[in-house]
Amino acid sequence: MLMEHLILVAMWLLGFVGLILFIPRKNRRKGLFAFMMFQAIIWLCDMPAFKYGLLSAPVREFPKATDLALTINYFFYPALFSIFYVHKKVKGSLWSRFTYFFVWISIITLFDIVIERYTDLLEYGLLTWYGMWIYIGFLFYVSRVCCNWFFKDNTLFHGEQT
Repeated sequence: MLMEHLILVAMWLLGFVGLILFIPRKNRRKGLFAFMMFQAIIWLCDMPAFKYGLLSAPVREFPKATDLALTINYFFYPALFSIFYVHKKVKGSLWSRFTYFFVWISIITLFDIVIERYTDLLEYGLLTWYGMWIYIGFLFYVSRVCCNWFFKDNTLFHGEQT
């Protein structure tokens, strides 16, 4: 149990440090919006995932039962997404943007798999590791599309005139 608490504390610390150090001051508004957008999307997608048994957070004693869901879904992954979104390459080649996206997805999935396999914080129900990879990729893609739509990045929307 001590290792699990240390992992949760490390996720909170790394999330705060990442938000402060890796998001430049001029992009803080964009980073905060990306953070909140990812929280909303993951909340909408987690409701059916938990209801139909794709994911489960093992229930332990009451105050600790929600620690992982709050930490990973509503702080750590949104913090990683906001760093991802702020540092995306808009004018890069399609191959570099594709690689950047899949490297982020793969690293986050690997982190999630390690948490599931070696701790009691998370259990995959019917979901396998590649299902989680697709799930996290879907969350990142939908959140990115919503953020791009909100900011109306002119390089992404060539047809619109502002």
